[in-house]
Amino acid sequence: MTYQRPARPVPVRQPVCRSVRRSAPLLVLLLAALLAGGCGPKRAITGFPGESTEETRPAPQQAEPQRPRIVTLATPYDSKEARRKLAPGKNTIRGTATAKAPGGEVQTCAGKPVTLVPVTAYSSERMFAIYGSDDKGALRLGQGAAPPPVITNDDPQYLADHPQTVCTDSGAFVFKDIADGQFFIVTGFTWQTADKKPQGVGLMQRVSVSGGQTRKIDMKP
Repeated sequence: MTYQRPARPVPVRQPVCRSVRRSAPLLVLLLAALLAGGCGPKRAITGFPGESTEETRPAPQQAEPQRPRIVTLATPYDSKEARRKLAPGKNTIRGTATAKAPGGEVQTCAGKPVTLVPVTAYSSERMFAIYGSDDKGALRLGQGAAPPPVITNDDPQYLADHPQTVCTDSGAFVFKDIADGQFFIVTGFTWQTADKKPQGVGLMQRVSVSGGQTRKIDMKP
């Protein structure tokens, strides 16, 4: 009897991606196979049609609204002293109050009140708390501005004691028959920007008058 050796299994070779020089038709077929799923790593596709495949980013956090600064004045208000300094005199203070908007337009205090405040220990401390100065200062108002400070012990009689006038259409004002001494002139006005956001400014300036003079001031930030 004749012995037959069993046939060895023929190993199956895995396709290897390498450059092969073939005729033009075979090269085209090889390139098509590689593009269809070849040997290179496949890139994962995420998202649905029409959706962005970019990684989802967290929404930016909105800034918390600024809290007003809390101020407690150390000096008590003396109403008698303020009214005594507001006695009639022979001096005059004339002025204008204007500010430039971000777009360059000039805004004025037209139709807004202007207050005359005699310089006292209380009013000086109060002005410094609000404007950071007891000589001249500006306070930004409106959207994006820090809220004005809150004075915990502000005397309600303080505002009631002081005379006011109203700015003309051109942003001018006048105080007549003022006694000799030093005074704060205070005003504020707002406007709307091109995108309808409120903006404004508060202005303060110290003025000294004596001897029946007429003092002119130009208030600006």
